[in-house]
Amino acid sequence: MTIPSQSQLFQQAADKELLATNLMRYAEALDEVFASMLARPQTVDTFWKGPAANRFATQAVQLHREISQLRDACTTTADRLRKQAQLARTEAAQMPS
Repeated sequence: MTIPSQSQLFQQAADKELLATNLMRYAEALDEVFASMLARPQTVDTFWKGPAANRFATQAVQLHREISQLRDACTTTADRLRKQAQLARTEAAQMPS
């Protein structure tokens, strides 16, 4: 295993920052796309009745919870990537140029 150069560390930091930014964008998009659709599945009762409507409402609650967990995982991973990027930049800055 070779020790990365200063420029490689800076590149790794930039790549991690970019990935973190993309993950945060995905987390926000999950909220925008699914929040309104899954927030109140019981409202389908006004125009949709029967077992299929009940299954949809049950699945919507489960999906809402899973999407919330996915959003949290994206946010947590983005935070970790940003911390790793900062560590890489700090390490690179301490290396001789």
